[in-house]
Amino acid sequence: MDLTRVIIKPYNTEKTYLMTLEEQKKYSFIVDKNASKKLIADAFEVIYGVRPEKVNVINRKPTSIRTGTRVPGIAKAKRIAYITLPKGLDIVLEEDDVSTTETSKNDEENK
Repeated sequence: MDLTRVIIKPYNTEKTYLMTLEEQKKYSFIVDKNASKKLIADAFEVIYGVRPEKVNVINRKPTSIRTGTRVPGIAKAKRIAYITLPKGLDIVLEEDDVSTTETSKNDEENK
């Protein structure tokens, strides 16, 4: 399995946001369903350049959702990885948002 395809996307909720504010940072990602903890740790190190201290994995079962019809729908199953970084280290998840806010501030100053 290609290491760049193991981590699919960040998983952002209120709980995961609060985990990033703690002294020891924890980040959550939706990962491939067949990925092991070792493979997730290796992929994280390749993508972000930081070796994680600990990796916890949760398999979330599919749940029924409301669709507005007689037959309820089913949400997809997810595999969520909670990655703990060593103390004092941090990563930037959304570089695109940071660059757009900087450019918008510069545009306002130029007006």
